[in-house]
Amino acid sequence: MTRHLLLGAFEVNALNISSQGLWARPDHDSTEYKHLSRWTRLAQMLDRGGFDFLFLADTYGYPLLSGEVPAVAIEQAVDLPKNDPLLLIPALAAVTERLSFAVTSSTTYEEPFANARRFATLDHLTGGRVAWNVVTSSSVAATQLFGRDGLIAHDQRYEIASEYMDLSYKLLEGSWEDDAVKADKVGRVYADPDKVHVVEHEGKYFKCKGVFCCEPSPQRTPVIFQAGASKAGRGFAARHAEVVFLQGSDTESLRNQVTSIRQAAEEHGRDPRDIKTVVGLSAIAADSRAEAEAQLEDYLSYAHQQAARVYYAMMTGVDLAKLEADGAMSELRTELGQTQLERYAKKSAADAYADFSKRGLREFIMLGTGGEIAEQLAELVEETDVDGINFAPFANPGSYENFIDRVVPELRDLELLPTEPSGPKTFREGLFGQAHAKKTHPAAQYRVGK
Repeated sequence: MTRHLLLGAFEVNALNISSQGLWARPDHDSTEYKHLSRWTRLAQMLDRGGFDFLFLADTYGYPLLSGEVPAVAIEQAVDLPKNDPLLLIPALAAVTERLSFAVTSSTTYEEPFANARRFATLDHLTGGRVAWNVVTSSSVAATQLFGRDGLIAHDQRYEIASEYMDLSYKLLEGSWEDDAVKADKVGRVYADPDKVHVVEHEGKYFKCKGVFCCEPSPQRTPVIFQAGASKAGRGFAARHAEVVFLQGSDTESLRNQVTSIRQAAEEHGRDPRDIKTVVGLSAIAADSRAEAEAQLEDYLSYAHQQAARVYYAMMTGVDLAKLEADGAMSELRTELGQTQLERYAKKSAADAYADFSKRGLREFIMLGTGGEIAEQLAELVEETDVDGINFAPFANPGSYENFIDRVVPELRDLELLPTEPSGPKTFREGLFGQAHAKKTHPAAQYRVGK
């Protein structure tokens, strides 16, 4: 195949990933999430193992039922406790050569200027190996933590996010020209004042005036990630995203999502190939499929039903345990996250509860020998046109070691991965062959001195 598979690792700076309850496994080191050495070991393993990026999901919220934190949320570490993932990145970049980092930041709670400054700083410190996973937060708990009056309606959050992005591009692209910095010690001129410009923005939701305080970083605008299954989310991704994180349980649903996002990108004047698509996926390789199936059952035996219940309620506002068993999930409406409602649109409430209790956020789970999983991945790419995967481990470091040792060599044999990982480059260069956002991306229209 001519296209190489993008390999991402899905992580949180907390205890539970995707499935609630697996933190308790003896072979899972997530209880060490507070220690930097745990993260540097992981980053180095991914770097050596051919992964392209580490994706760090995050949310400010936590579960609430009837306005209270359920005891099970604290007992089973359901998004409590957790640390800031952004602060990990400089340390992880310092011990890796080619691994890039996608980190979540919210357009609902972070101020645009401060957020742009953080990402420009990270872009400098990582040598351009950073991406911003853009989210529009919808947690009831977060509204209370930030002293907000209440939830913002779903589609309005995306309207706010769209203006937020335009202001961010103005700051990152529109203040300093590429050749503004002279660093001339003899002439005693660090930067040319004529090439540094004031940014002015006065919109419906944001107001900003001044010079951006960071000089141009390798990418200027970080690579933009986005995930969202709603109509508003897909429209936002079509305009802004360079990598879209998808979910799907079968090839048909995934193919439809990939086709839809590419068509929407084209409608926004972008090349459909200017958006890379990655799908969440877990895999267990063993000497036989039967052994892999047994290992999966062992992993899922740690899933905690009540923890999964409150986790689902946190994301969607829907308490699965209180729904009529045969009620149709397609009839539910929410102003919170809609991705997990869309996932179960064709199922009953009982089936949704049973599935989410066991699998959590996991949909694609591939089992078999390393060669069989590589073949399954090749088929997935062929049938859906997806560009890559965001690998969600069951246990760390074992799940990654298993995939790197058993599956990666087979993917290389199928030419789905390069024989040797490429050398250091910016994240966007690895994706599209250039460091700055493409001309058809909205960030480019704000670039000065072009």
